[in-house]
Amino acid sequence: MPEPSPAKVKVEKISQVAIAVNDLPLVVENYWSILGIGPWNIYAWEYPDVYERTYHGQPTWSREKICHAQVGGVEFELMQPVDGPSLYRDFLEEHGEGIHHLQFLVDDLDETVGILTGEHGFVSLQSGSCGRSEKGCRYNYMYLEALGCIWEVVECREGIAAGPTSRYPEKATESPAKLKVPAITQVAIAVSDLSKTARDYWNILGIGPWAIYEWGEPLVYQRHYHGKPSRGRERVALANVGGVVLALWQPVKGDSIYRDFLAEHGERLHHIGFSARDVDGAAEILTGDGFTSPESGCFGPREAKNSYHYIDIKPLRAIWKIAHDVKDPGARPAFYP
Repeated sequence: MPEPSPAKVKVEKISQVAIAVNDLPLVVENYWSILGIGPWNIYAWEYPDVYERTYHGQPTWSREKICHAQVGGVEFELMQPVDGPSLYRDFLEEHGEGIHHLQFLVDDLDETVGILTGEHGFVSLQSGSCGRSEKGCRYNYMYLEALGCIWEVVECREGIAAGPTSRYPEKATESPAKLKVPAITQVAIAVSDLSKTARDYWNILGIGPWAIYEWGEPLVYQRHYHGKPSRGRERVALANVGGVVLALWQPVKGDSIYRDFLAEHGERLHHIGFSARDVDGAAEILTGDGFTSPESGCFGPREAKNSYHYIDIKPLRAIWKIAHDVKDPGARPAFYP
């Protein structure tokens, strides 16, 4: 067993995954009809329900639309800026629509933010309060550059006090989606230096230990990149964070969607994953609807026929990965620590 993490802040669960969008009603409808995610609670994220807002440390006024749906044990959020300065607007202008942040809950927001800013030098992008007085929630978005991710730190006592302004669908009904996502099982970050990033997660947020694999032949085979045979190679580090696997992916050699992503966006959140019994069948449903698979392949023992597919679902503003849930991929990992 490794020694306990020296981190003073320890993330035990990824409580939320969020996507920044330009047209929230449209994306909500797309998630319901393509992946069966919903129903959605939609909120007008503005004063007086949201107050004491800061943007880069300065008091500010702004408005957004946000919505929430539960996907297994994770809250899934979509955010659209409406008026005023915000980190969501900044993100959309720099990167376009895509996966924006991860969230974790704490008992004492001031203590946690003090550690991350004072001892590690990270900056607060945006903060505020919501709900009713001391019984509501307080939040702070931190850009943890060394970790390749924006993390939202939330102290929540009684949740969002204000009710949703609307719901989608308005009435209880069955989603028309041919494929339904029961739970988010993985979120992944594209990184340039996997060893350093895994070490930083262990030392800063207490996430780990990490199982590190060399993701290439012979472990990975029948690999395709944009429909053509490929022999790319990556390193991947996996850590379980409260039932969701946080994955770090570093391209090493050859064609790779991670290399492409790093060249365009730099280090940041790359994809969201879910498991399926029939991975190839699930991928066929989505590609049959016109969505592209930029990369796919098989892994592990040949007789197991484990496979994975990345599907770039542009109406959902994210890459989604479908893979078999495999406890032993057939290779012995290195570990950190």
